[in-house]
Amino acid sequence: MPTLLSLGYEQTLTQNVIFALPGVRCLLFTDAVAPTIQQSTDFGFAASITVALTNGQAELAGGFIRCTSATIDVLLKAA
Repeated sequence: MPTLLSLGYEQTLTQNVIFALPGVRCLLFTDAVAPTIQQSTDFGFAASITVALTNGQAELAGGFIRCTSATIDVLLKAA
């Protein structure tokens, strides 16, 4: 079962571990250098996309994410 990420405080995404996003649109921020973050609507990641970060930020909504390149710290804020 994935860990549910929360809004408003820094959390660590452990490399290759799947996390559940809040069910609302949110802004993800990280200061990690060029991480590879994937998002999927299914826990098995049968179909996924790579999240495009702009200035360390990306807008996300629901589903699941994982970072395949490293363990990173992220902050989620309501969008």
